[in-house]
Amino acid sequence: MKKYLSVLFVVLLNFVFSQNNVRVFSGNGELFTVSAFNLVQNKIPQANVLIQTILDDTLKLKIELDNKTKFETTLFLFEKGKPTKNKEFNYRINIEQGKIKFSYNGYYDIIKLPDPLVPVKPIIDTTFKYKNTRLGHFCELKDSKPVYFNNIPKNASCINAMPEEYLNYTNLLMVKADVADEKFIIAENVCRNNCLSVAQLNFLLKYIEFELDKLKLLKIAYFNLTDLNNKKDLEKSFRFESSVSELNSFFKTAVDPKTFASKNCKTPSSPEDVKTFQSELSVYTNDAQRYETFKKLYDGFCYSKDQVVIILNTFIHDREKLDAAKMLYFKCAEKDNFLLISDVFSYNETISELKDFVSKQKN
Repeated sequence: MKKYLSVLFVVLLNFVFSQNNVRVFSGNGELFTVSAFNLVQNKIPQANVLIQTILDDTLKLKIELDNKTKFETTLFLFEKGKPTKNKEFNYRINIEQGKIKFSYNGYYDIIKLPDPLVPVKPIIDTTFKYKNTRLGHFCELKDSKPVYFNNIPKNASCINAMPEEYLNYTNLLMVKADVADEKFIIAENVCRNNCLSVAQLNFLLKYIEFELDKLKLLKIAYFNLTDLNNKKDLEKSFRFESSVSELNSFFKTAVDPKTFASKNCKTPSSPEDVKTFQSELSVYTNDAQRYETFKKLYDGFCYSKDQVVIILNTFIHDREKLDAAKMLYFKCAEKDNFLLISDVFSYNETISELKDFVSKQKN
């Protein structure tokens, strides 16, 4: 009895898993009906018909177009001349000079859809976790945009690297970023607002596509590194010898972090330099182009609060003004009076967001 059941089970398995499908479709959208197994497969004419559960290696088809043109053919369902199973064979119908042309169009494996198609709700409710917009003391999400906390020690060098959890937060932000510029801005803010180990900086650099941007980011983060004795490991993040050469050249000429901090944008750039920068931004007719140029050039100057206003007034919309203001904050020589620039904005909501940003840099 057991032997009989085993044989029956094997037969059933072969029956279930030795089926093929055939799909017939129209190359130009003509409607047709298909007959197979002496049955009409689609009573309503269609441009795409799927015939399932074909157990034999051959299949006879009768095709009739909407205009009553008929065509008969026999299909041989082989893979490289050998019988096969669990495949879907595709055939195309084209009408050429009033006649039906039937052509083979390839095959692929039949893959069963998961059941259920939509996974069941997890036992652990993670709703609150993903609604929470406060990511530790790393940043706070405002309308899906991160506002970063300043975690650099006041009047002291970086000794301890930021918590590894902050890298997880960074990864979440990077996954949501669509373009290279967005990823650079995220990485730049992380570097400006946190102490980093060399390993953490290498982790950030892997998100940056271009070598020049990697070098720029490294120069920003260098003075916040906690283990400069491992700086040679940063070479791993660069592919080109020229980049590694520039990196090592920077290492030789880099100013001591404390000295750099004492000189970093304590005095604004000359009015002439800022005026030239303003003129370069003013040539553009829209904020998108203007903002792209701004991101490339702003880091070359230091600004007074009045010069910040001059630059921001080249923009039309509050959105770009606010994004630019957040970047200019780090280059402003009058950070204590930075909020006096608020009159450049058109909406109180934007001013409130700027205040929130500045307060987080001082916490």
